[in-house]
Amino acid sequence: MIRTQLDKFWHSTLKRPYKLAQVTDVGTGTPLVLLHGIGKTGDVWKHVVEELAAKQQRVVAFDLLGFGASPKPDWIDYDVDDHAQAVITSIERLNAKEPIIVVGHSMGCLVAVRVARLRPDLVKHLVLYEMPLYEGLPDKWRYRLRTDLYFRFYQRIIKYQPTFNVQTARLAERLANKVIGFEVERGTWPSFIKSLQNTVMDQTADEDIKQLSMPMDVIYGTYDMFVIRGKTRHVFGSDNGKITSHTIRERHSISPKASKFIVERIEAANQAVVN
Repeated sequence: MIRTQLDKFWHSTLKRPYKLAQVTDVGTGTPLVLLHGIGKTGDVWKHVVEELAAKQQRVVAFDLLGFGASPKPDWIDYDVDDHAQAVITSIERLNAKEPIIVVGHSMGCLVAVRVARLRPDLVKHLVLYEMPLYEGLPDKWRYRLRTDLYFRFYQRIIKYQPTFNVQTARLAERLANKVIGFEVERGTWPSFIKSLQNTVMDQTADEDIKQLSMPMDVIYGTYDMFVIRGKTRHVFGSDNGKITSHTIRERHSISPKASKFIVERIEAANQAVVN
C-alpha cells in the first residue's frame, strides 16, 4: 500500500514519467528503437534484432508500459500519452547524439506516432508495421462496417474487465488469441484493457501524422484482418511525399519474412540519411 502511494506521488503528483524495461540493447552507434503491440513484449522483435545485430546496428526493444518487465501501475489511463511519455523518457536515457529511427508494430505504431508528434527532435524516421488506424477514414460503408466489426470484437474482450477469475480468464484468452494473438494474463489484464480502450480504440494517430514532417514507411499485411490496407492514402492524401506505403503477404504478426522486409526499410532509411 505504501509503495503504491509513493509510486503515485512520484509519478502523478510530481509528474515523473515511468522508465521502460529494455529487453534488448545490442550493437553500437545511434540506437534504433522497437515498440511492440498490445498484449505483447519486446521479445516479439527477435527476428528483427537478429537481422540488425548482424549488421552492427544498435537495437533497443522496450516493453511498453503495463507489459512485460515494465512498470504496471493500476491508477493510470494507459492512453497514448501515458505510453508515449514513458517511451520518450526511455529514449532520452539512451543518450543518442542525433534523432533516431523508431519502429512500431500494431499499437506500437500509434505510440511511435505520438512520440514523434510530442518530440519531433528525437525522431528522424518512422517505420510503422500494421498500424491499426480507425479514425479519419472516408465515410464509406465498407470502412464503417469493418471498423464496427473490430470494435464489437474488442468490446467482447473488454466486457470481462470487472473480474479475472478462472472462467473469464479462459474466455478472454480464447477471444484475445483467436485472431491476433494477444497474450492475456492476470498481471497485465488492467493495462491491456485500458490500452485497448484508451490507445487503440480512442486514438490520435490520424491527426498526429498530419503534423509530422519526418519521412515514414507504412507497411500493411495483405492477410491482416485488423488493418484496412491502403487507408493512409485516403487519410493523409496520396500526394504526401513523406509517407511511403508498402504491402506484403503477412498476417498481424512479426514473422521472419516480415522482419526481413522491416529491416530493408530500416536500411533504406539509414541510407537516405547518409545521402
